[in-house]
Amino acid sequence: MTSPIDFESAEFVLRQSWEAHRQAFGPILEPAFTENQQVRILLINALNHISRREVKRGMELLKEIHPHCIYDEDRAAWAFFVGLCFEMGGAREQMLEWYERAGQIGHRFYLPYLKLAKAAHAATQLEKAKGYYKTAIACLLEMSENDRDEIILGSAYTNLTSCLTMLHQYAEAEIAWKAAQQYPDQPGADATAAILYAAMGNAEQVSEYIRRLKEKFPAWVAQTQQMTQQILSGTHPAFPPHK
Repeated sequence: MTSPIDFESAEFVLRQSWEAHRQAFGPILEPAFTENQQVRILLINALNHISRREVKRGMELLKEIHPHCIYDEDRAAWAFFVGLCFEMGGAREQMLEWYERAGQIGHRFYLPYLKLAKAAHAATQLEKAKGYYKTAIACLLEMSENDRDEIILGSAYTNLTSCLTMLHQYAEAEIAWKAAQQYPDQPGADATAAILYAAMGNAEQVSEYIRRLKEKFPAWVAQTQQMTQQILSGTHPAFPPHK
């Protein structure tokens, strides 16, 4: 004789799982499939598998969900979770492709934008990286102070500073750097400021940020000193000589 199903316990487990995924993916998860609780249960199941890196089963469940995508919120979430599935499976190119699709549909979750920004930055697609950093920052600022990660926000502003510096957009880069100072300091972030001020021809500020690097992150000093000296002397290929 089979034991009766404990619906109360099953519902509790579902609620627990939903809350865990909501905390991780709230801004893109919460607006999705609001009119279809059965699809949400399928999605919880898919995300449980994906979080355990059981990506084959996770993708199968996502394929079951796809016909139920009615609104853009559903489509954006679905595209993001397909990308997450590829990420958990180590398929970086497909991950970026699906995160880009989710962004094209439109959502307000910072994480895929930040991953796209870093990938574009590493590939020296600087205008593209700038746009994604700005979108990620805007999404983070929309979150409540209790929900958003201020370390990530500070890091995003610091990376935006670096990107804008490489684009020779120094006034905007300085604004981004000053915004970064409102959040927890990033290891080695002073190197970003030293390079910015070298590009602006401000040797005094360069010295100050090199001094701070020596105190807090000495491993970055030699490389930063070399780069800032080249920029100040007009011999660095990425930066024009100061007039």
